[in-house]
Amino acid sequence: MTFALAPSAVSSPEPRRPIKNLREKGAESFHSVLAKVLTTALENALESGDHPRAISIINRGFAEGSPQLGCDLLCRAIAVVGTARTWTVQLAPLRSP
Repeated sequence: MTFALAPSAVSSPEPRRPIKNLREKGAESFHSVLAKVLTTALENALESGDHPRAISIINRGFAEGSPQLGCDLLCRAIAVVGTARTWTVQLAPLRSP
C-alpha cells in the first residue's frame, strides 16, 4: 500500500538564506556598532554647534563605514542644521573585494 500526501498538506520549503561566515557576521556587527557610535557622536556635535567635528564624523562614516552610512549621517546633519550650511565631505576610495 502506498500513501500519497495531498498537495495541500505539503508545505513549500522556506527559501534558504545564505549562511554567513564568521568574517561576514563580524563585519555586520562592526558596521552596526560603528553606525550607532557615529550617530551618537554626530548628534552631540550638532547639539553643541561644533560643525567641524560633525563634518569629521560624517567623513568617518564614509571612510570607515559605508557610502550609505555616510549619506545617512550627512542627511541627518542637513536636517538639523539646514541646507544653508555648506557641507564639504570626503568620499572614501572604493575598496577592492
